[in-house]
Amino acid sequence: MLACPAEDIDDAVQRADRAAASVANPAGYDFQAQWLGDRIVNPEHVRRNYARLASLSAGDAAHSAPVTPSGRQLVLPRLVTGYLKEQREWRRSCREWDAYDQAVAKWRRSMSSRIAEPVAPTVADIRDKRPKALRAFLLGDPGAGKSTTLRSTVHGLSELLVADQADWTDVVKLSAPTGCASFHMAHGATTIHRLFAIRVGQVGDDPLPADSRQFVALCERLGPELGLLIFDEFSMIQRRMMRWVVKRLEEAGINLDDIGVVLVGDPAQILPIGDSPVWSLRQRMDDGKDCCEASRLGMLAFREVFRMPALETVDGFAAWSHAATREPHTLNDDERRAVARFRAAALDGDYETVYLNEVRRTVENDELADHFTKVIIPSFRYGRATHASLQWLRDNTATAEHMAADPLWAGAVTLHGNHWFSELAVNRATVESDNARALVRFANERDTPVMAVNAQHLPTKKAARLQKVSPREFRSTPAVFFACSGLPLMLLENVAPSVGLFNGAHVEFVGPLYLEDDWQVTLSRCEYRERVRTSGVTLTTPLDTPASDRERMYQVPVGSVILKVNGHNVDGDEHRLAELVAASTTVQLVFHTPKHPPHLPEFIVVRVPSYSDNGGPNILGIEDADDLVPIRMVKRGRDKGKKNRAAAGGEESRTEFRIGPPLEGGSAFTGFKGQGATLDRVVAKVKAWVETPGFWTVVVSRVRHPHHLHIPSDQWPSVEEIQAQRLNPDVLEAEIFERQMRINAAKTWRHFVATEDDGEWSGADNVIGDAVHVAWRRLLTRDVAAVVCDELHQKGVAVFMADVQRVIHHMSDTDEVLILTEPIFLSSLQHCCLLRNSTRRGRRRPAATRPPKRQASSSAGRGRQRRRRIE
Repeated sequence: MLACPAEDIDDAVQRADRAAASVANPAGYDFQAQWLGDRIVNPEHVRRNYARLASLSAGDAAHSAPVTPSGRQLVLPRLVTGYLKEQREWRRSCREWDAYDQAVAKWRRSMSSRIAEPVAPTVADIRDKRPKALRAFLLGDPGAGKSTTLRSTVHGLSELLVADQADWTDVVKLSAPTGCASFHMAHGATTIHRLFAIRVGQVGDDPLPADSRQFVALCERLGPELGLLIFDEFSMIQRRMMRWVVKRLEEAGINLDDIGVVLVGDPAQILPIGDSPVWSLRQRMDDGKDCCEASRLGMLAFREVFRMPALETVDGFAAWSHAATREPHTLNDDERRAVARFRAAALDGDYETVYLNEVRRTVENDELADHFTKVIIPSFRYGRATHASLQWLRDNTATAEHMAADPLWAGAVTLHGNHWFSELAVNRATVESDNARALVRFANERDTPVMAVNAQHLPTKKAARLQKVSPREFRSTPAVFFACSGLPLMLLENVAPSVGLFNGAHVEFVGPLYLEDDWQVTLSRCEYRERVRTSGVTLTTPLDTPASDRERMYQVPVGSVILKVNGHNVDGDEHRLAELVAASTTVQLVFHTPKHPPHLPEFIVVRVPSYSDNGGPNILGIEDADDLVPIRMVKRGRDKGKKNRAAAGGEESRTEFRIGPPLEGGSAFTGFKGQGATLDRVVAKVKAWVETPGFWTVVVSRVRHPHHLHIPSDQWPSVEEIQAQRLNPDVLEAEIFERQMRINAAKTWRHFVATEDDGEWSGADNVIGDAVHVAWRRLLTRDVAAVVCDELHQKGVAVFMADVQRVIHHMSDTDEVLILTEPIFLSSLQHCCLLRNSTRRGRRRPAATRPPKRQASSSAGRGRQRRRRIE
């Protein structure tokens, strides 16, 4: 029995690890034989299939089942399919008529009767009628049906293109900022990094070398048939990322005027980390420094792609430019209002918008669930919490009695804000501590032994010191990996998102996989003498392998036995080993590595739900292993923060590494990992993180019923803590962005309904409606009907005053009337109240709201400051 740490203490990591380590790897227990039995795994088969896994784009069959959209969900599929039809007709016309013109020119040059005069194409010559490139947004509240609409759109596109005898995967590219989001998009979607050959952590925007494999692969993915790009979870896309996407399209020879772009997401959810979202106009970061050049260029690229006006042409540009150089707390209400108006006007553009606000992800025939998903969750958007909504949540979330009566709570996941244990806050709830306790509890309940394997560290001479370094510095790779049969785990690597192997995927531990073949390493005789330390023929210190031998592993572990030297058997004789080494300048060694814990295996085998249903192949090549996937060890460089970055290009120069499995406990994870997921039961411990934009909204909206959410008594935030996120400028800009999208969505809906036979709007009504829209943009509120009538009469459009008044009345019942409302901004009083409440709670004031420190530039300057203070 493992000694589980006390439940009321959250410094469980060290004690739980010690408890697990004390009983881990029991003598005589074979973890591999326990799951593999007498089945035989072919090493080459496993390695070959695993190498091909990353190139899979399968999964389409499992997720392409047609769905039936309704209401506003019909708009985007109609827009996209209509645009793609026009685009393909135009491209076909250009292709055939250009070929005809070339044939005619050749025929005229030949002046020969043996060449027949070319026959004109049967398609119309519409080369001068290039369709306007589609630009569209699909937004909506959590559970409003964005994913359903997207699946319906992609299914319609695939049917259209298959009927046109085209490979739809060449024409339509689906992508998302994370592997989890790309998997839920399905249909062969991939991450933005992979699609556009962007390195994780990339800083510069240097072009890819024309002779590089990355450039060749980029041009293959983004070929001449490309007609549409769809991005999901676009609220998480950084401005720098948009810059790199546009650059890669240019490098691949893609003209943005020839392709459509659709962005899908919810601006009220978690925003990008490290940079502002694409719609943001921020010029300064939280630390008071100016945004980097790549971020600024990314903002301009986004605005150009979506045909938004140049900032300097928007009314109020001077006021906004002046305010952008000042600290927020120094602005008065008139200046704040002017900035808000500028931000709203700057988001005008020539694009379409679909906004879904009818929440459908709920429990049928349950009033409590309906109120939770349709009223309470939206009330927390953008930090607009109220005492009434928070109290309702307190009264209706799961209690201890609910949890005891519902067996599904045994498999509940815990959402945190803090990931890592810290000795500075030993009682703080963290992902690491909860997963450590879950391991102990799981092993006790199932009476199953715990396996522990040690990570490898490079360079070897620093291994003892690196063993003590937190997983935080090695991108979550632990120094010792603990697991037991059936333990829930989370994958931390995008292996093959299309078949469910994405960063954040929930899997189940099966066992280690030590492949039976031996390992060959080639060294010079001098390298052998300097680096190889043996007792007899057995390694006593790890051996770092040359780069050419790192296809399988990076380090020969302690306990490995030398079997052969240059093809000659050693037979366990250290004297013969010395003779064989001395006889050649190049030493080719064959090692037999240990095949049991705590030595690192080549793979960790996990069970992935629905892996085979998603089109994943049987990598192990044995029976009853369709959903079993081996996960290879990864090499993680140590990240020491900004001090570990090279001066050239901003790339991180890492010289210390850890090799281990890209897995961690799956019983608890952060709210960032939870975005986009629907969970059965959730325990939320996020009080310290509710000031993070969108974090609280994401956490409480992961379930469909309030009884499926439990928040411990010490983890309930106050209303003021939730509202404090409004001090972040990105939150206000996101709220203004949503307001503009709702206005534009009402206009898009008007024009869509006019195309329906029984639509409530007609084409004539839309002519009047567009004129009213323009008049409202000029903030005209009095005599609008008369002004619109006069303007339309001057354009030769005959309208009656009664028709104009009827259209205005109808538009006043839609989101289009938001044009006449004041854009969202924090008044000076609201800003001070939020800031004062944040200070009272002991929070450090956000950098964007702190006045800059006044520093003297010289000793003389410091002396003058001292004299002024004395005076």
